Amino acid sequence: MPIYQYDCATCERQVEVFFRSAKNATDPVCPECGGRELKKRISRVARVRSSSQRLGDIDLDQELGRLDSQDPADFSRWARRMGEQYDDELGSDFGELADRADAGDDPIERADPGHALSSRLSKAKEQIAGDGDA
Repeated sequence: MPIYQYDCATCERQVEVFFRSAKNATDPVCPECGGRELKKRISRVARVRSSSQRLGDIDLDQELGRLDSQDPADFSRWARRMGEQYDDELGSDFGELADRADAGDDPIERADPGHALSSRLSKAKEQIAGDGDA
């Protein structure tokens, strides 16, 4: 049961059209306005990865390269993004570090964010390896 994404020329919206089978995926109609001038979009593809694969794909240099300066506000933005992306996976507290930096606290992790990230990444990998052995 495919769902195709289209740009509607009539209402200028991005819409999704559900078909019961791929062979019936012809002559789509915009679900918003009923228009028939639809142009198929290329859909994003998601790849399912295990925790181990996801952690293995973290590039420390690239992540640290996104931290432009020693400015507390920059550290806060970086830590918040790291928390959103990795706190669940790493069991880390980057979101909390961002909150502390926003509140005017100067977390010790700001002095060496590379060590903070590397340490949390190593612990998470050890945890996953230990769980795999059990």
